[in-house]
Amino acid sequence: MSLTKFPLTLRVTVSGATPDEIRENARAQALSFFGLDAELDVISAEAESEEEHHDRYRAIVVFRRIA
Repeated sequence: MSLTKFPLTLRVTVSGATPDEIRENARAQALSFFGLDAELDVISAEAESEEEHHDRYRAIVVFRRIA
């Protein structure tokens, strides 16, 4: 059986009160998926206000491991 390799992206949805909190939460999820020693590139990141909580934000961040 041969191993197939191709680029893989990971999309995570996180929430937080500040941009730094959002970044750390997203990075933690990506490292959990790709491995703690992975070098990561952010493909895209978008944040929006959470309707239920006026002081919190939800973000979708897309990561790719740097080969």
